[in-house]
Amino acid sequence: MEIKRTLIQYGLSEKEVDIYLFLLSNRDVPVYEIARQTRIPRTSVYNILEELEAQRIVSSWKKNGVKHYSPENPDRLNDILKQKQDILLKILPDIKNLYSHESVTPSTRVYIGKEGVKHVFNNILEKIRVYKHRNLYVFSDFNLTEQLPKFFSDWRKKKNATQAFTHLIVPPGTPRTPDYTSNEYRETRMMPDEFPFEGSIDICGSHIAFFSFKKGELYSITIDSEIIANMLTLWFKYTWKTLENRRFD
Repeated sequence: MEIKRTLIQYGLSEKEVDIYLFLLSNRDVPVYEIARQTRIPRTSVYNILEELEAQRIVSSWKKNGVKHYSPENPDRLNDILKQKQDILLKILPDIKNLYSHESVTPSTRVYIGKEGVKHVFNNILEKIRVYKHRNLYVFSDFNLTEQLPKFFSDWRKKKNATQAFTHLIVPPGTPRTPDYTSNEYRETRMMPDEFPFEGSIDICGSHIAFFSFKKGELYSITIDSEIIANMLTLWFKYTWKTLENRRFD
């Protein structure tokens, strides 16, 4: 039932939804009748009604000494959402401040397929924005871009809007197209013919993303570790320096 699924997504429990939907069609009902019709134990019904009444989703009154329940106007659900949003907006700056401090505890994740790769790159973009990173260090096989040309074209525009600069090392054989050559927001250098590579590595602050796309198997492994990222960044910078005369224009 679509209404039930939506109310659960809204935040009500399954039993709360069962009781609420019953009351929408059966107003002015005592607890024992609610319990009988919904097949929920009476003690649980009392607790659930107490919670729903506290949120002013239902109301109660006594008739002949027995408590009866009816639903409030459904607009009340929207009022609750607005109140929650107002509360969240007040503390959101503090939450973002906590989020802006990168963790020193290493973490690793695996993402499979094109949607997983999109998620990883969108996460990199978010880290650039949140942590104000201004330099990206990337080893990248051009075959990665060709997996998702439209996505990467849009992603580059968003990345460039942050003013972050990409230091890009590509393997021999990379086509000399605007997608890979140096420009205002990127400098590209090419590895010598004797050092071809497949896959990609993106280093963004303490975040590292590895990509593999051989034989149609597209996946990414991400690591968040300041120590590992620093080590890989130094390795990248050393390699970058050795390629000073191999600028890809």
